[in-house]
Amino acid sequence: MRMRSTAARTQNDERQSYKACSPNTKVVLHLANGGDNGAFRWWFDNITSRGVEFDVIAASYYGYWHGSLGDLQANLNDVSAHYGKDVLVAETAYPFTLNDADGWPNSIGTAGQLVAGYSATPQGQAANFRDVLSIVRAVPNGHGLGAFYWDATWIAVPGNGWDPANPSSGNAWENQALFDFSGHALPAVEQYKP
Repeated sequence: MRMRSTAARTQNDERQSYKACSPNTKVVLHLANGGDNGAFRWWFDNITSRGVEFDVIAASYYGYWHGSLGDLQANLNDVSAHYGKDVLVAETAYPFTLNDADGWPNSIGTAGQLVAGYSATPQGQAANFRDVLSIVRAVPNGHGLGAFYWDATWIAVPGNGWDPANPSSGNAWENQALFDFSGHALPAVEQYKP
């Protein structure tokens, strides 16, 4: 008889206790680098071999860091089929401008960081988000659940930076929010309509 690791037993005991309280709650395991199928297969092969139970596989996907949309599609399709799980994109974003609103350097702030075919404009942001969502929606057998946008509402507001203890800290993501620097919704928000 093979023994499960202490961590796996603890995780599964915790899963059973909250499943008893909330049977519909889903356990989601989330990895970065959504276009890296080798990393996903290695990690999920290891976690499943240890008996860890989960319901959903989540991936972060930023096209400027995590490979092409084709890489994302191949990975989501593969891990969903291989592990028999629903998948989702837990984080994605794209700039609507390369401008800076708070004097804090942006995570993506130069043209050389952009994904080919997607400009740093409201239209480019909307097209990128549309294409990420279309890949998730196309995961076979309805296993693509959707995507969360990071961080949709994090516009530049004094005192709303990375460090809550430092009101002068800024926000490196305000040029990727779904709202412009004045707080008006951008076209990418329309992608959430059914």
